[in-house]
Amino acid sequence: MRVINIIESSADTTICGGVIGIESFGVYEEQLSEDVVQQAENLFKQKAIENGADEDELDDAIEDGYYTNGSYTISIFWSYI
Repeated sequence: MRVINIIESSADTTICGGVIGIESFGVYEEQLSEDVVQQAENLFKQKAIENGADEDELDDAIEDGYYTNGSYTISIFWSYI
């Protein structure tokens, strides 16, 4: 099974080593994978905008796998279990 992880971190390493939160989305069936990807990308965009991202730059950020404003970083990362 594939998993899409949305990982938020802070430059403030006193907060759990810098990790603020992790949300994961399981891709159980290939025919539903596009729906799961869309949910994960929407969460990524929402959190990035809340932390200062310009909506126009978010597609590039998803393609790069992360957005950062210097003190906050959000990453989208695929893994397998």
